[in-house]
Amino acid sequence: MKKLLVILAVLALAACTKTTTTPSASAPAFVLDYSASCTSGGAPTISGNAVTFGAGTQCQAGRIVSTQSYTNITEFRATVDLSKLSNNYVNASIYLVQNPTNPTQQPIGSNYCDAGGNNNQWNCRELDLMETNGNKLFQTTLHLGAGGSSAPQRFEYAYSSTALNNSCFNSANMKNDPANGLYDATAIDMSKPFDLVTTITYDTPRMVVTYQQGSTSVVVYDTNSGAGAQGSGTVDMSDLVATMKNGYWPVISFWQGYSPTGPGSAPWWNGSCQWGALCNNTSSYWSISNIQVTTSASAKK
Repeated sequence: MKKLLVILAVLALAACTKTTTTPSASAPAFVLDYSASCTSGGAPTISGNAVTFGAGTQCQAGRIVSTQSYTNITEFRATVDLSKLSNNYVNASIYLVQNPTNPTQQPIGSNYCDAGGNNNQWNCRELDLMETNGNKLFQTTLHLGAGGSSAPQRFEYAYSSTALNNSCFNSANMKNDPANGLYDATAIDMSKPFDLVTTITYDTPRMVVTYQQGSTSVVVYDTNSGAGAQGSGTVDMSDLVATMKNGYWPVISFWQGYSPTGPGSAPWWNGSCQWGALCNNTSSYWSISNIQVTTSASAKK
């Protein structure tokens, strides 16, 4: 009996000190970083965990940044409405940023950084969950490791039905080839909102992005599928695991200067059309709502 009691006591002590991982979902708040000077409709409108970049006859281009960072993100979920984003070569961007030198520094104003080479000395990490060419082409990219704009990156592309039979795009080059980072997202109706869902796992590091609309779900990015689109480098997923422990900041923008064009040797955007106007028009804006960030936090019971 004494032996049994000792065993039970040891098990009870182990249960009390056991470390478990519990998910925690948050609705992030945002602040304005800048509004585009060409925008007569004013700054992007922030309402809790929702942002509109225009309404009616006015667009509201610019960038917003979360008021806090998030560690060990397991899911980023949001409802995206690109139904009014008919112009070409305008970019609706949803991404996560971290300055490894000072990860607690909010990337805003003069402290803003991404993987594009600005503030390159900080070697910023950037996880592009969605970048667009209007509502026609999409790109998801991991920028990991030191080196800023020259850091390793893995990107993958998707196309919607709005790109097909469009003289600005090479529909003959579009194909569903996940092993080479290419995805057919035509099952998602761009005239209606859809959910962007990003999941990140850590035991076996992986990032997957899906677009969901009703019962339809389309994968547009998966680090476990092939080596990414043409030109991708080999990213070190352990870098993502390590930097996630220090937190990433959600950033959302509407801008022009880069948009996805598809694989280099067989591009989807053919360049025969001029860029569509970013500002001061009736057909170039988008919105995002119901933003939720789920993290995995360690807790002792």
